[in-house]
This record gives sequence, structure tokens and C-alpha cells, in this order.
Amino acid sequence: MVSAVAQPSPTKQRLERIRDWLLRTRAGEKLFVLTLCLVYAMHSIWSARTVLWFLVLPVMLLSVAPYRTLLPIVKSWVFVACAVFLGLILATSVLGGDTPARMLLLNLRFTAAVLAFVVITAQLVRDDRDFLRLLFLFLAPVAALTAIRDVASFTGLSLETLMSTRLEGVKGLTVYYNSNVIGLMYAMPCVGAAAIMTSRSLRIWQHAMLAAAIVVLLGAILLTGSRGSLIAAAVGIGVSVMLSEHRWLKVAMIVLAVVAVGVIAVAPFQSELLQRRDSLRLSLWPVYLQLAMAKPWLGYGLGFDTRQTLSDGYVVMNAHNIVLCALVRGGVLTALALLGIALASALSGLKAWRRSGEVAALALLATCLTASSVDYEIVPTDLGYLYILFWLPVGVCCGAALAAAHRVLPGPLPDVQLSKARPI
Repeated sequence: MVSAVAQPSPTKQRLERIRDWLLRTRAGEKLFVLTLCLVYAMHSIWSARTVLWFLVLPVMLLSVAPYRTLLPIVKSWVFVACAVFLGLILATSVLGGDTPARMLLLNLRFTAAVLAFVVITAQLVRDDRDFLRLLFLFLAPVAALTAIRDVASFTGLSLETLMSTRLEGVKGLTVYYNSNVIGLMYAMPCVGAAAIMTSRSLRIWQHAMLAAAIVVLLGAILLTGSRGSLIAAAVGIGVSVMLSEHRWLKVAMIVLAVVAVGVIAVAPFQSELLQRRDSLRLSLWPVYLQLAMAKPWLGYGLGFDTRQTLSDGYVVMNAHNIVLCALVRGGVLTALALLGIALASALSGLKAWRRSGEVAALALLATCLTASSVDYEIVPTDLGYLYILFWLPVGVCCGAALAAAHRVLPGPLPDVQLSKARPI
């Protein structure tokens, strides 16, 4: 009796070879890192968006087959909370707000983009513990070099401008121009670099490179005068240090923090960091809370102009708190769904830390929640700073928890072993 075994078709064999090559070269990870680096390096978001949706997404679709491997991510509390929040934003805009159909369709596309970004991030973190090291070994230095370029271009190498004017974007050179957004964009890779330094075994030159990047980024945040970004960065670095098992790193970071506070206190910074007017948060939050209470269940929708004029005539753009913004846009249920994202992400980050010692997830999330408690508004958007602020930490928390749930990850590898396993 002769048995015949069916051979895969040539097309299927070719796809398998392509998939093996993509996994072997870590193409998806490197393209994702390139995407985030382009957000910082280019003056237009177009190039980063093109790489993300036309290179990263197809590569990931080829790499993760069969797609049932994505089920743990899609079924996770983090992803479900994200989907519910974004769905409620759209639903309440249809039911309770005068939102044009064209805007709804656009935000439907943005919702799909956000969810895809969260899945991609979670998948990369879940499948490779070394991914976060790769990400911030490149992103932090790129952000630091961009900060140096931005500061030099903005000030024209003038010491007087450096000491007296808040750092803002330069037309035709940078993507973002608002000082608070720029401070946030520097804070996230700064904290990511600190988390990697405190939780991974690195070569000496890698430690030096990341330390230099942290110093440059903290200096750039200081020059923006964004107190929220500076506090968020300090909180994120503090979480990284306190969760680290390396006592000498804790001591070093505490000493560095004391020195930094001393420098800020005595340096002749005539910028507005310490001399700025009241941030108005305590004045504007009651205004937006009263606005939200007028339509507590459905909110005002995505088409509503959230600008409000305070009693002193100062015009503010939004509620400067993500939960309050969600309450205004989509009502109570939408705000609760946003809190659900934060809670699910925090629990996932805690699970990852307890099982594998991964500190980056909690550090990034702490930075995100600190910054967004005093500024910003989380709504469906295309690739931009909200992805760096919110959706990246959420995806990292989701992926880190799933990786920890599948296996107990080893501690930091010796420098020699790590360099052999993952050459950079």
C-alpha cells in the first residue's frame, strides 16, 4: 500500500519562506521602530504614517499567521476596554451630538487605526522580550538628537533666547509647535530609556548613550517650560527606579534628582518654568464639569467645539484632563470606559512586573497618566502624538502582561549572552 502525502502548493511554500525571513530578520520590529523615529525626525507625519500602514501592517499580517495567535490580545481586558471606549465615542456622537456624517466616517477609520496600532504594539512586545530594548535604544537617541536640533534652530544659538523663551516648534522643521506637546514627546522616550537602563543588561556604551539621551531630553523638557511634562517624566523615571532590583541605580538616580533640583533652583532660567502664571486648571475644570453635567449621558459629540472662555477672558481649548474631556465628549459611560483602559493597563503592567520584572510598561503608563491628568484629550486620531502619549503605553502593558502570562521571563541576561543573542 502506497500513501501519498499532499505537498504544500508553491504559493504557500513561498509565503512560508517570506514569513520565516521576516521573523528571522525582525523586520516588523525594525520597521515599527523606524516609524516612531520618523515621527520625531521629520517635519511631516506623512512619512511615518506611510511606513506604519503600508510596511509595518502588511509585514505584521504576514508574520503573525495563523491569525488565531492574536486572539489573546483581542480578548484581553485592555483591548476590550479600548474598543468599548472608542465605540462609545462614535456612538454618543451619533446619538447626542451634531456630528457631520463625514466626520463620523473619518473617526471610524481613525478608530480602526488606533486599534490596529494597539494590537501591533502588543504583539511585538508579547513575542519578543527584547523588543522594548531595541525600541528605546534607537528612539531615545533619535529624540535627543532631534531635541538638540530643535533647540539650536529655535534659539539661533542665542543664550538670551535660550534663557528667556519657552521652547516651541520651528515651522518647516518640526511636526509639533505647542510647548506642552513637545515636552510630552521628549518625556516618553526619556522614561523608556530609564526603564531599559534599570531592567536590562546593556553594554557600557549603550548605558552611556541612554544616559546622555536622558540628560538631553530632560534639559529639553525644562526648556519647554511644560511643568506637566517635567513632572510626568520625573514620575516615570521614579517608577523605573523604585521597581528596579538594582540598589546602586536607586542611589544614583536619587543623587541625580537632587542635583537636578539644585540646578533648576539656582540656574538663571528666566524662562517661564518657575515664573509662569497660574496654570488655571482649578479654574477651568469646574467650567467643563458644569458643561458635562448639562448632558451627562450622551455628551456633546466629536463635532462639538470645546473651547471655553474663563472669567478672566482667557480662552482654553479643552478640559485639560482626559477623563473630563471624555465626559464632555461622550458622557458618563465613555468616561468610565476610559478609566477602564487605565485600570486594565495598570493591572496588566503590574502583572508583567510581578512575573517577569518588566518595569517599562508601568513606567510608561505612569508617565502617560500623569501628563494626561493635566492636559490633552484622547479621541480617535490618525498617527500622531496621542499615539506616543497614550496608545503606545497601553499596547506595551497589554503585550507585556500576555508575555508574562505565557512564561516566566528570565532576568537580565549577562552582557555577553545578550550581545550574542541580539546583536545591534
